[in-house]
Amino acid sequence: MSANTPQTEQADSGVTDPEEAGGSSGTKLGFISRTFEAMAVPAYRDMWLGMVVSFGGLQIALVSRGFLAYDLSGSAGMLGLVGLATGLPMLFFSPFAGVLADRVDKRRLLIGSQLFMLTVAALLALLIHTGLIAVWQLIVFGFLQGIAFTLGMPTRSSLIPSLVGRERLGNAIALHNSGRNLMTIVGPALAGIVIVTPGLGTAGAFDITALCYGAATLFLLRLPKEAGGDKKAAPGKFSSQMFAGFRYLFSERTLLLLLVLAFVPILLGRPYQALLPVFQADVLGVDARWLGFLNAASGVGGLLGSLVVAFFSAGQRAKLLQTVFGGLFGISLVLFANTSWLPLSLVLVGFVGLTANAYMSLNNTLVMLHTDQAYYGRVMSIYMMTFSLMMFAGFPMGMLVDRWGAPQVFTVAGAVLLLFILGMSLAVPALRQRDEDEEQTVPSKRMSAPL
Repeated sequence: MSANTPQTEQADSGVTDPEEAGGSSGTKLGFISRTFEAMAVPAYRDMWLGMVVSFGGLQIALVSRGFLAYDLSGSAGMLGLVGLATGLPMLFFSPFAGVLADRVDKRRLLIGSQLFMLTVAALLALLIHTGLIAVWQLIVFGFLQGIAFTLGMPTRSSLIPSLVGRERLGNAIALHNSGRNLMTIVGPALAGIVIVTPGLGTAGAFDITALCYGAATLFLLRLPKEAGGDKKAAPGKFSSQMFAGFRYLFSERTLLLLLVLAFVPILLGRPYQALLPVFQADVLGVDARWLGFLNAASGVGGLLGSLVVAFFSAGQRAKLLQTVFGGLFGISLVLFANTSWLPLSLVLVGFVGLTANAYMSLNNTLVMLHTDQAYYGRVMSIYMMTFSLMMFAGFPMGMLVDRWGAPQVFTVAGAVLLLFILGMSLAVPALRQRDEDEEQTVPSKRMSAPL
């Protein structure tokens, strides 16, 4: 039996010591090394690859389900309802998923959620192949996919700090978002092509989705068992730990402010993506393959935005950049809503994606930097509840679009978003200043609520 020290075992597992992960951050890195710094950690690399493949399958499923829902019903309201079904589990089950992420082995929980998503995609593909598909089934399967996503997202996010450490956290989160945005380019474009290909259609799209989830599971199985064994919440009642997470969040003024700054832009701005089929069919008057390219253009912008954040990941710039990108998000949404020329729409929706994803990546980083490690799962699950609002907002936005039209609704939404960011910047001066103390703030020493 070998007598490995704890440090040796940790090095062999590919998991980076959180206190020493940023050892190279003091040296001057080149552009590539600095932008992809977190990829030096093997365990993070495996998790990143699994996330990319899984999110690619999710993007194919979202585009295909949205196209199928609108094709079957012809209603933007019904399209929003399908998205609403996916968002419901995120709103109601997220706190429970967060407690699970803080109590159990994160690796096993991630693998289980991937297998569940694989099963859901395979069953939906079977229904389409057999010609039995109906809109109500899309709603049901959207709800089931939402449950699996709700289990996986906070678990994956809360695992990142233990893999890369505090010094690489901003870079790792930005790269995580970059990978997702890469798949918003590849996934929707592939979905659009598959949907219009004879012999494939939406059934073939969900076949591919199931294969993606299977491949993602294999990548997660490569994670060392030690990866899921970071600091956990102390034993106790499930409900008590869930409410402890809420108490912790509301006791931290900075975290609460950051949550509000995530809430409003998602509510007002992000539903544009769920309602892109309306822009494709009614505003631009193009076929389904262009729906894929509209989503892909948004993904290209999102990828660029996340890479910008990955390079400029220093905490001192995060709050100021968040304010700048938030304002640009509102402006770009107004511009996109008011063009019916396809080439310009592709450019503008790309800029919407760039500003939206840069903004949310910065916000996500700031949330993690201000959170104690024992609360990562619960805080990220509450944070994920804000993302469910994108699905919820898609339903009333869809109803408004049915009545007033997409250009009018999103012009107002973008303008209100811009005014909100400007108002918050004026009301909270720290949001437009460099945070000189960001790097000295260690969450593990700021914990005030009981586990």
